[in-house]
Amino acid sequence: MKTYGKIDSFKKMNIKVILNDQNVIYEGSVEDAPPNIKEMHYTKAFLGKVTEIYVYNEHD
Repeated sequence: MKTYGKIDSFKKMNIKVILNDQNVIYEGSVEDAPPNIKEMHYTKAFLGKVTEIYVYNEHD
């Protein structure tokens, strides 16, 4: 599965990070996200009032 940049590349946005199309692992401001969330590489993103960012386990 192709991945893109890190989540911290989204600046000044409210985001919802969704793991494996199922679990919301973070919801809030990019700047307030824990470091491990900011370092994740995303696979797809849907821009909106709250931007949905999809990440997947590497072994899937």
